[in-house]
Amino acid sequence: MKGRKLKVLQVSRVYWPNLGGIEKIAQGLAENLVKRGHDCDVVTLNRAFEDGRDLDSYSKLNGVNIYRVPYMGSNRYPIAPSVHRFIGRYDIVHVHAVDFMADWLVATQRIHKTPIVLSTHGGFFHTDYMIKVKKLWFKTITRFTTSKVQRVLASSEHDYDLFAEITDNVELARNAVELSEYSKLKPSPVSGNFITVGRVDVHKGIIDLLQTLAELKKIDDRPFRMRIIGPVVADGLESEIEQNIEKLGLKNEVTLEGRLEYDDLFKAVQDSELGLFPSHYEAFGISVVEAMGAGVVPILNDIGAFRHFVTNGKNGFITDFTDNVAAAECIKKARGLSKSKRKPIVKAARERSMEYGWDASVARFEQLYRDVIDEWRSENG
Repeated sequence: MKGRKLKVLQVSRVYWPNLGGIEKIAQGLAENLVKRGHDCDVVTLNRAFEDGRDLDSYSKLNGVNIYRVPYMGSNRYPIAPSVHRFIGRYDIVHVHAVDFMADWLVATQRIHKTPIVLSTHGGFFHTDYMIKVKKLWFKTITRFTTSKVQRVLASSEHDYDLFAEITDNVELARNAVELSEYSKLKPSPVSGNFITVGRVDVHKGIIDLLQTLAELKKIDDRPFRMRIIGPVVADGLESEIEQNIEKLGLKNEVTLEGRLEYDDLFKAVQDSELGLFPSHYEAFGISVVEAMGAGVVPILNDIGAFRHFVTNGKNGFITDFTDNVAAAECIKKARGLSKSKRKPIVKAARERSMEYGWDASVARFEQLYRDVIDEWRSENG
């Protein structure tokens, strides 16, 4: 198989023009495989998650064919059985996330006869909603699905530990991040410019962030501007955030900006002094790596996924955003860095981010695909 052109299908419930972690990973992998001379297409869903608008059934972007299929049910477990009709023309299928499409393609593998690898992307424990049902599902349906795919690819060390509880067929295959544009940016931080970027959902800790900023105003009289960038995707969350901005007296400091075009996003990141990421749960943290790659000093919530990015005080800061007073003190300390102390932190952050770039990662995925295809053909003739 070495050197032969591969035909790869990425299956992801979300993809461009949606904005978020899974979308970026699937897009980055697909486009980098095409750059390396392979055929790589995508099957995804035909509605945008952020606003429910219909998307074209077919489009092409950067050499990747994108097929969009209809679905029923919720965005969390979208039922889309027509994904099955695309499978037979490919050497391997890479499914992103443990949802209906992973379960369905495993259930129908005897029909389509194509090897499957599955990237975990945090499972489905981003919130405590229906947590008992989730745990039962994980230990039954997900256990079965992960036992039948040819590889379970843990998207982070956190995911490796999680999925190792239900399968011994798991290996670490960290997410990668497209950093080419961020690494080109020349940081020009404006004092008091803070940013957080990414799809705004309940597990992102935005209310904790607002409460922390209210505490910051009590202990630091320097002005600041907090930009929350990304679409709000949870029902009722936007109004809850706006109510808290009003209640906490942050109308002059905090803006909920939604999705920005890339030029505006890059400018916002470039001008930011601090990147504040208060998530309660993440499988990885693409926006964190992007910010670090752009030279923004990160302040991260103390969760497992984020501890792999930052050594406290060396290339950023770790704090507990649920302890609003302690988190405010951390932000105040980071704002007080002299240029001579900030410079090595920025350099170390950028160097750390490059460990997650696509250059090395895509070659590892390519070799993994070849190994799986060889094993599949050896076992199935």
